[in-house]
Amino acid sequence: MKCVFGIDIGGTDIKIGKFYNDELVLKTSIKTNRSDDGIHIFPDIFKKIDELLGDDILEGIGVGVPGPVLENSIVSSKNLGWDKINILEIIKNKYPNIAISLLNDANAAAVGEMIRGGAVGYHSFIFITLGTGIGGGIIIDDELIEGNTGSAGEIGHIRVGFNNERLCKCGLFDCVEQYSSATGIVHTANILRLNRETKLNEVEVTSKNIFDYAKLGDEVALEAVNSLVEKLSTALAAVTNTVNPEAIVVGGGVSKAGDFLIDRLEKRFNELCFFSVRGTKFALAKLGNDAGMYGTNYMVRKKLNAN
Repeated sequence: MKCVFGIDIGGTDIKIGKFYNDELVLKTSIKTNRSDDGIHIFPDIFKKIDELLGDDILEGIGVGVPGPVLENSIVSSKNLGWDKINILEIIKNKYPNIAISLLNDANAAAVGEMIRGGAVGYHSFIFITLGTGIGGGIIIDDELIEGNTGSAGEIGHIRVGFNNERLCKCGLFDCVEQYSSATGIVHTANILRLNRETKLNEVEVTSKNIFDYAKLGDEVALEAVNSLVEKLSTALAAVTNTVNPEAIVVGGGVSKAGDFLIDRLEKRFNELCFFSVRGTKFALAKLGNDAGMYGTNYMVRKKLNAN
């Protein structure tokens, strides 16, 4: 049978899915070998694809990567040690006669949620993923908006502070991901818990523990959650005022806090946003780690169907 592979490259793991049309028939993952400036990443991927291909015919490969995608081929990713490598060329050298689609990883997840997940039924939405960092994607009228240099949807790098308190990996200060990611809320809680009574002083401080204790009424944990909500709702209000979507879809590990987070986020968002965008829907993502694979497969299929 003809098949497509959807690949989602992360800093720790690479998720690989094999698709017959829109059906995910096989999925696996391999460790991301970031040594030697990431030169082993694609040889490892190709080895796994060849192993899983069997007697099927490879029609296309879609790849989601943690970084801006320039001119549909060139990627710069500090997380992987890449400095403007031409992924399109690398794949074509291995598989010269297939369709190829290359996306930012958060954009790939946004497309996946659009076709199969929490954004089904919405034609225009903002997708935001809250994990170690913050990624985002913007869909308008069922089309992914990538921007002039592949950087549309970089919601995590909206500035939400003005005192140069937290240096971001991007080189700027006070980006929202420094406050509202899993890493950011832990940083906040570690500051707040000093010399105070809190259950967080008795356990490892993780984003999950912070939310768990906040739900139980721990004052310090609640302050940390409220700080996350304040910064994130500020950033989301700015984006929503600009693109006016139907919905905001929230994914990533932090989103596992569920309605406890979403209800607070929606309430504060409606207090901060422009009056005519109040009532923008909030929804939780549904596909988890599979979103990027579904998104990259969809974009390859779109290319194949256009030919």
